[in-house]
Amino acid sequence: MILRLQRARPVSRRARAFAALVCLSLLAIPPAADARQMDPKAVAGIPLPVADVSVGTVVVRVIKGSLSNNLPGQRVELLGAGAPRTMTTDAAGRAEFAGLPPGARVTAVTTVGGERLQSQEFAVPASGGTRLLLVASDPGGAAVPPQAAQPGSVVLGDQSRFVIEFGDGSLSVFNILQIVNASAGPVMPPQPIVFELPDPAIQTTILKDSSPQATAAGTRVTIAGPFAPGVTNVQFAYSMPYSTGNLTIEQSMPVPLGRVIVLSQKMGDMRLVSSQLSEQREMPAEGQMYIIGQGPSLRAGERLSLAFSGLPHAPLWPRYAAIGIAVAILAGGWWASRLGKEPLTSAQERLEKRRGQLFNELASLEEQHRAGRLDAQAYAARRAELVTALERVYAEIDRQAA
Repeated sequence: MILRLQRARPVSRRARAFAALVCLSLLAIPPAADARQMDPKAVAGIPLPVADVSVGTVVVRVIKGSLSNNLPGQRVELLGAGAPRTMTTDAAGRAEFAGLPPGARVTAVTTVGGERLQSQEFAVPASGGTRLLLVASDPGGAAVPPQAAQPGSVVLGDQSRFVIEFGDGSLSVFNILQIVNASAGPVMPPQPIVFELPDPAIQTTILKDSSPQATAAGTRVTIAGPFAPGVTNVQFAYSMPYSTGNLTIEQSMPVPLGRVIVLSQKMGDMRLVSSQLSEQREMPAEGQMYIIGQGPSLRAGERLSLAFSGLPHAPLWPRYAAIGIAVAILAGGWWASRLGKEPLTSAQERLEKRRGQLFNELASLEEQHRAGRLDAQAYAARRAELVTALERVYAEIDRQAA
């Protein structure tokens, strides 16, 4: 489940589904927060394994617009476990399908006012049951006249979370944040909300489902006001390259964070240590193992610190050996070219100076690459340019010598 950033592909549907599933199933969302802060569309159609439902049972809840607007008498179909099954929702908007064979892959479908609602396809679990939510749009709500923004403050809601996955020599950090305005009207904080990302962070990008109020520039993400009442969803990601088995991420919170939630892919014997995570557990999902951690609130300006150890990484000695051999060959050629030479002409002096500059640039490039300050694509392109330039300088030196 490797997620590329910016120049590759955005966060996958599987990552969003997993994050929402874990937040709902493991982290005990209070009913009041659920109704007031959470957008039901964010978790619509996502299967939620639960222990309070019998094995082989799928409970589908159908609502319109908000969690307080259940749809009773709604026909719901369950496809995929043999012949289609049809049930009608009760007064609480729920349709229950029992006696399903564990392992069968099923999908729940209903149509509300011509709008087709369909869940993700999922396997019936062998233990416990499954709940899921289907959410119809509510275009009939009365239009609300715009209000002028008043000075005020916002916080990061309890369902904000940090999702971490691994690629080739890099760690991807997904910030799935809810900026909550608890007042009845729009507010304008004294200054924009700015996330200063860790210095080695590269490829910062705003994700597709984020509010357009968020913009990214280098290692800084800015969310401009005003903020409407309720929740403004902000999602951004960045990559952290690493070359050893240890890596620490520190990210400051510009506004208070109601609760720390971290969902991290676990690779091999990797460990996650943080004094800000009061609880941790491991959970399998989609053939991978994940670490789920949560902790108390953070104040504005406080840093979230996550220390990883045992990260999978390739040994560095082959790379260093290859670089050392290449530098030795180039240095040997340069030294040989200095022996037995007549006094240099002005043209030769310029070539010798240019060659030294290129050597210095090449050495600096290799140092930046080893330190993880350049991505692989930029490193390869610049190295090719420098090597080509050196070849031209050597060719001109040989031509003048001849």
